Amino acid sequence: MKKNSLTLITGLMFLAISSIGNPVFAGSEKFDEKMQPILTEYLKMVEILASDKTEGVADAANKIGGLAGNLSPALVTGEHASHYKNIPKNISEGIKKMALVKDIASLIAALVDLSKPMVMWASMSKLSGINVIYCSMNPGSWLQKGANIRNPYYGSKMLSCGQIISGPDAKK
Repeated sequence: MKKNSLTLITGLMFLAISSIGNPVFAGSEKFDEKMQPILTEYLKMVEILASDKTEGVADAANKIGGLAGNLSPALVTGEHASHYKNIPKNISEGIKKMALVKDIASLIAALVDLSKPMVMWASMSKLSGINVIYCSMNPGSWLQKGANIRNPYYGSKMLSCGQIISGPDAKK
């Protein structure tokens, strides 16, 4: 990825992340409701990979794949609807990558791609109890509940590596 593209993506993510928990993107309630079961399965995958395991990741990925097929950005109304436009497609693409691999290293690499639209969505929506964590070593972000960091990218090697950048447990 070119430096300019990375700078642009980082800037957009910062803008979105800085608004987490704020009703900045009103009109996304129906979309957010459809995303909740996807979030549940995503959080399962994050926890499994943080535990250095793979069993259950494929099941969660299959569920997300089915749920993402019913997700439409048309559910978002208002002036900020365009911000949600690519989230369903990007979730589906991330899940397809996960479905093609079985080893933990490849699943972790695919999780990075899946986490991007998940973090973008979480940053724009009002999510209760969800933190956005960033690991500069990977680098990548992910979502999780609670302040006890459990890094899915490094598992037991660097389980607590990361920083809560937004959410209820972020240091203000």
